[in-house]
Amino acid sequence: MSFSQLSTLTPKDKLKTICVKVSRKWEFRGLNDDGPLQHADLVLVDDQGNSIYAEIPASEAERHSSTLEEGKIYIMSRFRVCNAKNYCKSLPGPYMLEITCHTRINLARETATFPEYVYFLTPFDEIPGYIGDKKKFHDVLGFLVQINEPEWVHFANQATPALRRDIVIRDDKHVELKVSIWGRRVRDFLPTDMAIESNNNPIILLLTGCLVKLYQAPRPVAQSMTLQEMQEIDPYEFPNCHLIDDQTWWFPSCNLCNRSCKADGADYTCYECGTTNKYTYKYKLCFIATDGTDEAEMICFGEIDRRIVGKSVETVMRAPRGRDGLPMDIAAIVSSKFTFDVTMSEKSLRNPKKTYQITAIITAFGKQKNNPYHLPNQIQSSQTEIAGSSSCSNTPSKLLPINEVYLQTPPSKNASRTLAR
Repeated sequence: MSFSQLSTLTPKDKLKTICVKVSRKWEFRGLNDDGPLQHADLVLVDDQGNSIYAEIPASEAERHSSTLEEGKIYIMSRFRVCNAKNYCKSLPGPYMLEITCHTRINLARETATFPEYVYFLTPFDEIPGYIGDKKKFHDVLGFLVQINEPEWVHFANQATPALRRDIVIRDDKHVELKVSIWGRRVRDFLPTDMAIESNNNPIILLLTGCLVKLYQAPRPVAQSMTLQEMQEIDPYEFPNCHLIDDQTWWFPSCNLCNRSCKADGADYTCYECGTTNKYTYKYKLCFIATDGTDEAEMICFGEIDRRIVGKSVETVMRAPRGRDGLPMDIAAIVSSKFTFDVTMSEKSLRNPKKTYQITAIITAFGKQKNNPYHLPNQIQSSQTEIAGSSSCSNTPSKLLPINEVYLQTPPSKNASRTLAR
């Protein structure tokens, strides 16, 4: 039986049959490799050394992915040939294969010789030119010179930490490259097993499917402090200040630079990018928090706000409002308890009373009963509770009235244009 070469496939081909070896196989479960399966991925190679990327959607992964094994040869037909993705490409070339519910896959009995590995190496000295570029994955080859212990990394926009292991490899020119391995891959990367297999000889690693990012120094370990202790810090000695302009619970965020867009008649314009009406509504909450030793103004944005409120900003915009016009979902955060990671805001440089920007939620405790306000020599706590107005005698002495939370709900885009006219 004759088979088509991978180099001859085009989107017009619907009835061609190929005989290929599965050179690589992996699953995509999100950026940190710890989410639900989104698709299974393959690198296929024929006996002439031609290669192509193939994708199995999540709906077909249970049927097809379990039958395909790395290193084995298969005969495939009734697949789709489509244009390759323009981002995160595993291989060069204009086309890719999609395995569908109609695809037929059978284990081959062919004895032809197929390449053992498929890769396209990026030299170490060219790596910096691809920082932030997600158009393609990179393959690198080098001697293993350092292995760090796994560690859990917290991100402000994620509810759970991600597992990471850092290693260092070196090329033949003695240029070193740091590589971070994430998620389930960390558990597959076992130094003891590699040491046994290498017989104490130098270990050479071929790493495929890498993205290039700018290395940032590890974030210093957060120091647990009470609000009273933070109030005593000189704002000029507090690191990583961020500018905070206004205090509304929402803002139109530019889709390109994430800066706030300004109202321009019936439109919203980003003066940083020069774009008009290319924005998304995002949270920007400002509230008073107490930990029993003192009270302070807190501000937070985007994903952190969504975790505090528990709903997307679009959902809150459509939700019912109280008598004072405040969305009930926003009002419901009063008396919620959290442990925050914070930095001092730029506003603290202008006012004696400090203001803090929340950079991460360490722990969420849920709704709490209002705690009494303690004097400095009384019990202190490292957790903060969002304070609101209350008629109870045991509530904190300085509370933010509910009508001072700086909450204004934006009209819809169509409504704003109608009002402007």
